[in-house]
Amino acid sequence: MNNIYFLPIDIDLSGLDFTQLDNSKKSGSWQGWWDASFISDETIQETKFDRILSQLPHTNVTRLFHKIQSKAVDSHIDVQPGMSYEGDEYNYLKTIEPGGYRLVLKGSTDALWVNNNKEWVQARLPSVPCCYVINATAGYHKIEHDLNRETIYIRGYVDETKHQELIERSLKKYRDYALRSVSMS
Repeated sequence: MNNIYFLPIDIDLSGLDFTQLDNSKKSGSWQGWWDASFISDETIQETKFDRILSQLPHTNVTRLFHKIQSKAVDSHIDVQPGMSYEGDEYNYLKTIEPGGYRLVLKGSTDALWVNNNKEWVQARLPSVPCCYVINATAGYHKIEHDLNRETIYIRGYVDETKHQELIERSLKKYRDYALRSVSMS
C-alpha cells in the first residue's frame, strides 16, 4: 500500500458547502504558494464539515488547514523532518503511507503533478470537489498555477484498519486514477 503516491478517495461529498468562517486564525503564507488558515472547531460544526471528517479514518487530527493557492506550487514533500509534530508523529506518518488526506474544494481536476521516482506524472481527479490521499513523507508533488484553488489539508493519526479499508475501496473505484511509485532498482 505504501507504494501508492496518489489516489482519489471514495467518500460522499454531496451537499458539501464549506466556507472558512473564522479567518482570525491565519497560519500565514506557505512560501507564497498558499494563503492558509487553521480550521476551527466552530467552523467544523457550523459548516457541518464534521460529516466529511467522520468518513475519514482519523482518530486524532493534528493539522487541519484551509488553503487558497496564490501561485504555482514548486516541487515539495508535505511532511518532512524538523517540522512541528506531536510526539513521534513524523515517524508514525511514514508507517501509514499513503496518509496525506487532502480535499480539493475548488480548482482544476488536472493541476497536480506527482513524481513517481522516475518522472513527473499528471494526477487527475474524477471531479471537484474531491478527496484524495497522497504519500506525504516521500511523494514529491507540485501544482500548476490554479489561481484560487481551495484545498483542505488534513494530517494526523488514523485507525489503521479503517484507513486500509478506505484505500482498498477507493482503489476498486479509482484504479485508473491511482499513481504508484516506480522502483529504481
